[in-house]
Amino acid sequence: MCTGKEANILECNQTEIGNNDCDHSEDIGVVCTDTVPNLQVRLVGGGRNDEGRVEINTGTGWGTVCDDEWDSREATVVCNMLGFTGGIPRAVSNGFFGQGSGSILMDDVQCFGNETSLAACGFAGFGSHDCDHSEDAGVICHSENSQSLQIRLVGGNNAKEGRVELFFNNTWGTVCDDQFDDREAKVFCRMLGYNGSAVGLGNAHFGQGSGPIFLDDVSCTGNEDSITTCSFAGYGQSDCDHTEDASVICDAGHQNVSIRLVDGKVPNEGRLEVLYHGRWGTVCDDLFDTTNAKVVCRMLGLPTGNAEAVHGARFGSGSGTIWLDNVDCSGTENSIAECRHQVWGSNNCDHTEDVGVRCGSTIESPVRLAGGSTPYEGRLEIFHEGRWGTVCNNGFDATAAKIICNSIGYPSDTPSLMSASGFGTPPSTIWLDGVRCNGNETAIDVCTHNRFGLNSCTHDKDVAIMCRSHGIKCYHCDGLLDPQTCNEQVQCSAGEVCEEAAFIANGETRFSLTCQSKLVCDALQGNVIGRRSIAKRQGQTVQVKCCDTPLCNRNLIDKSSIHGGHGSHGHSTTGCQDDPKMDCNALDGINICANVQAAKIYCPLHCGLCTSP
Repeated sequence: MCTGKEANILECNQTEIGNNDCDHSEDIGVVCTDTVPNLQVRLVGGGRNDEGRVEINTGTGWGTVCDDEWDSREATVVCNMLGFTGGIPRAVSNGFFGQGSGSILMDDVQCFGNETSLAACGFAGFGSHDCDHSEDAGVICHSENSQSLQIRLVGGNNAKEGRVELFFNNTWGTVCDDQFDDREAKVFCRMLGYNGSAVGLGNAHFGQGSGPIFLDDVSCTGNEDSITTCSFAGYGQSDCDHTEDASVICDAGHQNVSIRLVDGKVPNEGRLEVLYHGRWGTVCDDLFDTTNAKVVCRMLGLPTGNAEAVHGARFGSGSGTIWLDNVDCSGTENSIAECRHQVWGSNNCDHTEDVGVRCGSTIESPVRLAGGSTPYEGRLEIFHEGRWGTVCNNGFDATAAKIICNSIGYPSDTPSLMSASGFGTPPSTIWLDGVRCNGNETAIDVCTHNRFGLNSCTHDKDVAIMCRSHGIKCYHCDGLLDPQTCNEQVQCSAGEVCEEAAFIANGETRFSLTCQSKLVCDALQGNVIGRRSIAKRQGQTVQVKCCDTPLCNRNLIDKSSIHGGHGSHGHSTTGCQDDPKMDCNALDGINICANVQAAKIYCPLHCGLCTSP
């Protein structure tokens, strides 16, 4: 390989002398001449006169140049040959300006950049190449002699919107919407003097054009000053028809986009529909994921935690326009219109691919503890999409159990997690897996979890919870003349015993039976406590006795020992005051053998305030 400046061929790069893989059919010859061959050059397929596919003519017809070794030095020589000076030439390859036809006349062209003709550069020889037309070389000269590409917007309601048309080869033509999105629209708008936001539209939104389709597969970064510096298939090369004509709206903003969720079972879920230019349409599920769903939920003011994208028209197929496809959000956007997506209305979907979204609910999914002997124990089940299902124990801990117990009205600081095998046959569906709560949630479905119905569990891992540890059972009645007639029972919590209390109301001895804290019972047992009725406001007496075996509280107090004259025995050292906000039997002038601590326990439990003299 020689640069052309060597004085001797042995100075060129070469294999070892005598080492080759040739036969004499490949013997080379040279023709020496004092003049550079006459070579014509032209640029074809560009949007301006200073850019295009390089074609040369040696006198036998026009042909192309292969892009092997093609760079800015060769581009400089071509631009200088055509009189485009003062710019920064750019070499392009791979048929950037479209594939030519006919002969490929040059290959492996190597210039210094100061040659007056490509023919003065090194190359493989006219007509010698190993290329095809997918490797046709081109140049963009960017000189002061360039003629700007003319564009216009047609069919819109104002000067800032319409079908994009280009003027090339003395005729107007359109642009295909393949790959066309807001980035390409922004470049077209910038060329027209609009530097604000831009929206790309497809499917001949502003009507079908006519004539040639000049551009297809346009791909810009959005920062270009001219569409000619973006990549595209080549002027006049497309596989489109005018139903795919691209359009733009310049200085459009995104404030005119509204969304809604349709046909869900609850307000926080449904098929995603977008209102754009006065028409509701759907969104294709291609690429639509949880990040996109969170943007949708944020737009709707719904919780974004556990936002879920639902594919395959699970909320039914929509109708009309499919507005968006290939939506790709970063997650920080305030509107889905700010996410990357194909041009509005351009898609390769049908309504069987309408995407749905499920947001973290402000309406808590119902939960229950099923199969237990009490309402605060059993297999955990959650109601979703019209049916009950279980929860897998992967990740489920005491924090999550507390949230469940609180939500069903049995708050507990020490709930127990149990095997669900003893709580009957579970429903077929396992709704949740991987549940992880931080303790601040008000409902289990607000905690982090896998998508509803997505799990790797079997029912032997179903969660079961006991919100309260069992205590004994006691009789539970109030105001009976005869405690033996009480048949209602209650399950006490751990640490509770059975209590029987007797008091005189309007001259009659009455009894109350229930569960009571063992601590309170130990303090009150056997004492006579002054009590007055909320209804009658008359001074009464009560005696309390407790026991710690099941159903033992129907015969603890001898009725004959209760008399209205017992009074308070003069031991009033601690008093209870009525709490007007509570519907309870207020205590007053209690006598608990001067046991202030017992009074402070008993008063808040039964009426409210404790006072000391």
